[in-house]
Order: sequence, then structure tokens, then C-alpha cells
Amino acid sequence: MEAMDAQAMRRHNVALVMELIARDAPVSRVELARRTGLTKATVSSLVAELTGAELVRDLGPEPGRAPGRPAGRLVLDPYGPVALGLQFGSGHIAGVILDLSGRPLARRLRRFDVAAGGAPDGVRAARPVLRQLFDEATTAGRLVAGVGVAVGGTVSHGLVSALPLGWHGVDLRGLVAAELRALDLHGLDVLVAGEVACAALAEYQAGAARDWLYLGGEEVIGLAPLNPAASLAGDLGHVPVRRRGEPCPCGGRGCLDRYAGRPAMAAAAGLADAGVTRLLAGEEPLAVRVREQDPGALRALHRASEALADALIGVRALLAPETIVLGGRLAGLGEAFRHAVVGRLGSGLTVRLSRLGPDAAVRGAAGRVIARVVADPLAWIEG
Repeated sequence: MEAMDAQAMRRHNVALVMELIARDAPVSRVELARRTGLTKATVSSLVAELTGAELVRDLGPEPGRAPGRPAGRLVLDPYGPVALGLQFGSGHIAGVILDLSGRPLARRLRRFDVAAGGAPDGVRAARPVLRQLFDEATTAGRLVAGVGVAVGGTVSHGLVSALPLGWHGVDLRGLVAAELRALDLHGLDVLVAGEVACAALAEYQAGAARDWLYLGGEEVIGLAPLNPAASLAGDLGHVPVRRRGEPCPCGGRGCLDRYAGRPAMAAAAGLADAGVTRLLAGEEPLAVRVREQDPGALRALHRASEALADALIGVRALLAPETIVLGGRLAGLGEAFRHAVVGRLGSGLTVRLSRLGPDAAVRGAAGRVIARVVADPLAWIEG
């Protein structure tokens, strides 16, 4: 029993040190001891274990530091294991390699009409993206810690339902794992999550606060906490905002997606919706028209902002968030859209634009793998 307790304590302490380094890097051993309450000797021992596993790197004393005992600056090792991210969108498959610090090392993007066929065909189309990413990692001499997958939909009991892709109850983890085996890549875990939850995690890992909420997405309008430990995430796009509103493909009426979704906003502005995500097209076409003060685009923007603000009334009452980050396509609409939402909501709630671009979800997919290593580094060390 005592041996088990000691092992559990060691696992807890090494994870605590790893998490503080991940969040506050660069940080010294002295600072870690002060923040954790552990002895300096214990911290030094844990750091030695993490550096030996190439999870943490000591950058040495800060340049120009006054004479005296040097204080090493600890960071997650940029030359350690990497994480792969994969994202399935309506018209593309995106991939990325991230180092432990979250820095992208390689990106891949394949145009493919994922929504045209079934899920097996869509996942099979990811094979060349996975192959290229693994070749990049192998060439660089990196170990791959796992594969994270983002998809524009909801994940329940391991099964994915993604309305934009026409997927219902798909075992996406199993399909991706099968593709890895077909590439002779064995023993890698696959983590699957909705694109909004992934984008929210990427925002947190980029420095946003843990207790904020993320609202947006490229394929859907979702809501998720930035806290990586939280599991709450949902598709706000299919929350009714108009009692006798327009019929929705989900079977409901007056859903937010019918007013603030990409096709709906394009139609309201008199634009053709090409169905191309920002990863492929760059800037949101509607945002260009808004900057040009196009009357139709401005009407669509205000119609969407009113519907979004109405959807947030319940969120505000139930969750009382301090700050909401507008992300994905909604962030692509810029300050004009943010101001319109704030004007409708009134005071007492801060609304910010995401600092990330259209690759937030695929980065967050890889970030889930990194977060797992950070949360339990001994699992990686012990294999």
C-alpha cells in the first residue's frame, strides 16, 4: 500500500511540475519549488527525470544575469516528441506536426470533398497526409506521441456525428487507427474531438485564460471551455433562437445556424456560398464585403449578431462566463461583428476575437496529444 501511495505521489508531483513548466515557461527550479511547495531537492530530481526523457529542456541562466548561482530556465523540450493533428472539413483534410511547445513544424493540406462520400472514403483520403507527416517526423528524428483528430461535429461515447459531412454515429477513431495500421504505423493512440473543443484548447495553449469560453468554429458554431480539463462542449448552432424560424436540416426550426452559419450569412448578403473553408480560401469573403460597407453584407452581419447574442442569453445565465472568445469563421468577420454582438448583449460580458487563424482546430487536435503528455508524463516515460 505504501509503495502504491509513493508511486501515486510521484506521478502527481511530476505531472504538477510538467504542467507548471508548460504553462509558465521559462521557469526556474526555485520558482517551481515555491509554487508547488515541494523541496528544491525533489524538484531537481523530477526535473532531471523530465529532461532525461527529452520532455523538458534547461536553457541555462538568462543572458546578462547578475553574478551568483545561475537559475536555469526550464521549457518544454522543442526537440522532444511531437504530436500529429488531423482535421476533416467539408472540402479538405488538414494535418500538422507540433512540438511540445505547440510550435508547428510542418503542415499539410489536401483538397478533397469529404462530404461527398461516406466516412470510410473520407478517412481513407487522409492516408497521404498522414504518410507525409510521419515522413517529416521520421526525417527529423522525432518520436510521435500520438494523433489527434478534429471534426466539425459532436463526439458522444466515441462516435462522431458531423452534420456538415453527413456523418452519423461514425467510429472515427477506429477508422483513423485502421489507416495508421495500413501505413505500418502501429502502437499510436488516436484522440478524437469536435473542432470547436480542439480550437478552444489551442487558444488556451496559446495563452488565453482557463475560465473563458470559446465560441465559433469553421464548420459549425460551437461552444467550449478553454479549460483542458473540462469536457463540456456543444453545438450551439442548433439551439433555437427564433420560435417560428426557418426549418433546419437537423429537423428543428429557427436554429442559430440558419442565421449565423456560413451558408445562411452568404445567402442573406446575396453571395454565393462556395463551401470553401478559410484554410483553402484565405479570408472570409463576407468580411471583405463588410469592410467595403456593402449594404447586403452589413444586413447579414447584424442579422447574425442578433441571433448569436440571443443564443448567448442562456449561456450567460447558466455559465456566467467572464469572457467569451469569438473564434473560427466568426473571428474572421472581424471587429465589426464583435462590436455588433457586444452592442446586442450589453455590458457585463467581455467578448474578444481569437488570436488564432483558420488552423486553430487542427493545431488543437495535436494539442490534445501534447496535453495528455503534460498531464501524465510518466505514462510517456514508462512507455
